Amino acid sequence: MKPLRLKMQAFGSYGKETVVDFEKVNQNLFLITGDTGAGKTTIFDAIVFALYGETSGSSRNAAMLRSLYASLSDPTYVKLRFSFQQITYEIHRNPAYERAALRGNKTTMEKADAHLYREGELMTSGYEEVTRAITRLIGLDSDQYRQIAMLAQGDFQRML
Repeated sequence: MKPLRLKMQAFGSYGKETVVDFEKVNQNLFLITGDTGAGKTTIFDAIVFALYGETSGSSRNAAMLRSLYASLSDPTYVKLRFSFQQITYEIHRNPAYERAALRGNKTTMEKADAHLYREGELMTSGYEEVTRAITRLIGLDSDQYRQIAMLAQGDFQRML
């Protein structure tokens, strides 16, 4: 599984829409570096959240993903485009979060949701359904993926 493009909005430390274009890096191995607090772990969280609806580390959970920098009118979502066995897939996933109501000055809860596309065609939708489809597709559950594909900074000590 090779990530191609990650788009996130109102997610973690990224209040506004942010795009990480992995296709600009012509390598099979990615190293995400930066100063403490720069948002590296949020990128890992976004990838794992898109795939499995979970975070990349054990100290955070999906309910904590809405950005504190977002306004009530900003939608919270992650879109991940990736290739697997020469086929392009895209996942659109959002956590449950409080947002501005469409009418009046109230708020309402946006339900967690997900959609999985293969070559632009909808394969499946639903939060758990997409997670099951990804697990079947790439043959790894979320724990296996985190162990093989990434090591978030907070989990390095546990590995040692």
